[in-house]
Amino acid sequence: MAKQIEQEYKYVDVYHCDANGKNSPWRRIAVEDIPSYQHEEAKDFNCFATVQRYANSSKVDGEAFIAPLYFDLDYDADPTVAQADAVKIVNFFTQELDTKDTDIHIYFSGNKGFHILIDERVLGIKPRPDLHRAYKHLAGYLRYRLGTTETVEDDNGKPVERTVPLRSLDMVVYTVKRMLRLPYSRHQKTGLYKIELSREELSVLSLDEIKDRAKTGSVSAEIYSPEEREKAIRKRPKTGIFYADKLKEYEDAAATAKQRYDKEEYIFIKDKPPVCVQDILKGGWKKDGDRNQATVQLACYFKAAGYEKAETSKILEEWVTKHTSAEGNYSVKQRIANTKSVVEAVYSSESDYKFGCAFIRSLHGEKSDAKDYERVPCAGDLCHCLARNVHADSEAIQLHLAATSNAELTGKLIKTRVMVAGKKHTPYIVPKKIEYSCWGREKCKKYGCPLLNIPVATAYKDLGATNRELIQMTATGDDNIKGILRDISGIPSCQKYDTEIVENTNIDELLVIPMADDAAQADESIDGKYVLRKIYAMGGLPVSENKYYEISGYVYPHPRNQESTILVTSATPLQDVVESFALTDDVKNDLKALQPQTTDVKDVAEKVEAILNDLTYNVTHIVERDETLLGVLLTYHSVLRFKVPWDTMPIRGWVEMKIVGDTGTGKSALIEKIMKYSGLGNRVNAESTSRTGLTYKMEQSGSGGAWYIVWGAWPLADKELIWIDEDTGIEKKEYSEMTLARSDGRLEVKRAVTAETPCRVRAILSGNVPYGKRLADYSQGVEALKDIFNNEDIRRFDFAVFMRSTDVDPEKYNRQLPTFPKIVTSDILKNNILFAWSRKTENVQFADGAIDSILTVATNLSKIYGRANDVPLVSPSDERNKVARLSVSLAAMLHSVDDSGENIVVYPSHVEYVQELLKAVYNAPGCGLNYYAKLSVNEEELTPEKFDKLTKHLRALDTLKNTGKYSEFITLFAQQKYLRLGDVEAMLSVEKEEAKSIVNLCTKLRMLVMTTGGYKKTARFNAYIAKCFEMGLFDNLEDDI
Repeated sequence: MAKQIEQEYKYVDVYHCDANGKNSPWRRIAVEDIPSYQHEEAKDFNCFATVQRYANSSKVDGEAFIAPLYFDLDYDADPTVAQADAVKIVNFFTQELDTKDTDIHIYFSGNKGFHILIDERVLGIKPRPDLHRAYKHLAGYLRYRLGTTETVEDDNGKPVERTVPLRSLDMVVYTVKRMLRLPYSRHQKTGLYKIELSREELSVLSLDEIKDRAKTGSVSAEIYSPEEREKAIRKRPKTGIFYADKLKEYEDAAATAKQRYDKEEYIFIKDKPPVCVQDILKGGWKKDGDRNQATVQLACYFKAAGYEKAETSKILEEWVTKHTSAEGNYSVKQRIANTKSVVEAVYSSESDYKFGCAFIRSLHGEKSDAKDYERVPCAGDLCHCLARNVHADSEAIQLHLAATSNAELTGKLIKTRVMVAGKKHTPYIVPKKIEYSCWGREKCKKYGCPLLNIPVATAYKDLGATNRELIQMTATGDDNIKGILRDISGIPSCQKYDTEIVENTNIDELLVIPMADDAAQADESIDGKYVLRKIYAMGGLPVSENKYYEISGYVYPHPRNQESTILVTSATPLQDVVESFALTDDVKNDLKALQPQTTDVKDVAEKVEAILNDLTYNVTHIVERDETLLGVLLTYHSVLRFKVPWDTMPIRGWVEMKIVGDTGTGKSALIEKIMKYSGLGNRVNAESTSRTGLTYKMEQSGSGGAWYIVWGAWPLADKELIWIDEDTGIEKKEYSEMTLARSDGRLEVKRAVTAETPCRVRAILSGNVPYGKRLADYSQGVEALKDIFNNEDIRRFDFAVFMRSTDVDPEKYNRQLPTFPKIVTSDILKNNILFAWSRKTENVQFADGAIDSILTVATNLSKIYGRANDVPLVSPSDERNKVARLSVSLAAMLHSVDDSGENIVVYPSHVEYVQELLKAVYNAPGCGLNYYAKLSVNEEELTPEKFDKLTKHLRALDTLKNTGKYSEFITLFAQQKYLRLGDVEAMLSVEKEEAKSIVNLCTKLRMLVMTTGGYKKTARFNAYIAKCFEMGLFDNLEDDI
């Protein structure tokens, strides 16, 4: 690839100037013809070639080019500074990176500067038309990266550190066509040759010694030959990565800069230049090295203002002559020639050169020592040549919040619907209208000052939504605000004007997330993402936390960290989905389609089956997963609270469901399709969300500012439903921190700020079996819960469903689905869910016999499953609440209501159906909670016969035949929760094989189980140890000393 580029990009532009100051025209020649051009035609005198190489034999607008990475170092005040800076750059590439000496050409320019060229193949550089801009970005980085740090005093007299950039690195040379003097050609002014130096010569020789060598133009013996360089050349890994990183930074910045540049429109009028042009025309360029760039910008202005090329050339020739110091006739002639060349270039192309405010303002004076430097005057928004686009409300772009971070939207007006997740309680007060008034106008020499040309010497600046500075002035001090107001004024450096804030405004700092039902605006790439955005509302808009709004505002990069933000101009309150639900007569009639013919359990079962078949074959298309689908529907249809006779206070009504499944069983697809079909619920991917994303996090407003709480996805789903997908991405301890929120429906924070928020959330948690396992890898599938949650967190689930990959016959996946009549339209499902969500405590009633059925079913279930203490899905102490919750949810799902249509009525048949559902789920092969509970009972109840049998097996080992060693063994495991094989070996003072025999036997006898922490005692071993001490078998043992 590199060879092909070298062969294809083989042309350069060249020109030379003879001893009389006569310039040859630019022309394009092949690289191989440079030596004959330099020696025969130019006579090795003052000849130049572009550092760029082109693929075209003649100029083409916008053509791509290749070039070595180049640096031009020049410092008039002290040329040794340029030499020192050159050493820094060469050392950076050869010492911090992996560039070799053979990859670099180092030249003394023949006057007072140095050129450094690094072969493009070393960096992996490819041709492109904007390569010079990428090089400029890289050089700008090195300018500060290799600069020096010094301590200075700020405006308050406090010492602060600042970086002094490389003073000699010329940033103006990075243009689309950059000429460099050809090596070993003679400089017309000094008579010295441009010579190549080795890295050692650059570091060791003095400037005078280098100049002595440059008198003859002889080649040093230390310089590598072309053959040596070509043989050694290759892409260097570290150097290539460095360039790739800087290229990416440039491209990212250019994408935003281009939009901003294209947005600015300049309206130039002949004979009425902007103040920046007036200043440069009057005072000339402000520092050496800026003359050419100033000429370009002036020529661009004159062309845009309608001047003919001849007019422009005449004006600029007079200008450059006026501001050229008396260095001899030749220097004036040379600069006039250069000026003509610039005018030709600007007028010959429509796209290469454009007037740029940022470009012309960069032509300021030296910054090296003075705290204040000479700026190019700029009138800012007062400039009569600058027109900005102002977007009206009707032009606002409607977007999902996640889409508002697109860089192309910078400065654009958008609309989006959000919930306010957090609000800084104290708003900022910032300037809105500013008065600038001059009091030293009579003797003022600041000709570019906008106040100088205003008769009353007073101007006003109104800040609005199109001014990002409103954000910049938040969380900062008075001195910084004064500086910002000075910067936007366009007034040159001056102490003879006053700035007065005429009017202030409030700015509120908000954190927002997308509105819960904003799916209509979200595309596939956005759906499911948890988006949190910090925005700023101006004018004291009345917004509150956990409320919905449609906001309008302008998109900006934040001034302090460049994060996408919005400056909000309006916020219209919106109703949440529950508040906006209306139970009309039409809705009541539609929902009757969900009701069974009678409240008999047989009719209830038939209607449930019909609903499940409808949604399976018409919506999810995931077959043989009725229990999972029903569980999702029950969770969706749960209410907030209801009353029961055994509690004086209303109990929790919202259901929490857990789904554990093997990979590829369709659990996520099923939930997602129901969520989209109903248009309700919030999805959070736990793999990319921490505990703070689920519950809350603390935000500090600026460095050292006030703290405030940002509520997470769980409390922001209050009164609604959240689906946490891939929940194994959250650690056990993080679930434990949500205990209060899950049980009491409120989330408390007692940190730097104390607060509490409602957290009544219906929850579906789904995920694969952890650690890459399958359910079949466990003795009983229900044991998988222990690898995901702590005991208490398991108990808080109302029920769990287990989905094995082998549950469904493969033939059923590969057949055409039968048709089934549609009962549940998307509107019916959504309205019935909202009906349940909008019911209050008094809207839930129990028919005769329903409460007795709940207590009976809870007792029955507790007897079957309640002894599985380490997987307490069924806990005897609160199973009645779980059965009641699920029964209410089933009644709501079947729209079981009284004559008014307002109240949910729970019948005994609903309770009986819930009992059969839970038995089917927990007895299923993928779960096995029934067997696990029975095993738990058997393991804990140790009869004398079982005790004797275990003792016989243990004492049969040679190591444990000795009573003392046997007692040590029992005591050791009684005192330790986990033991590794090495621990048994050391603590019992036995050989490794003996320890292994003990552990293997205990494992076989189901007394030990292997875990990640080591060997852990089972309930059977604990019961055995307790029996040993109960029988007093070790009472006669002496205590350890």
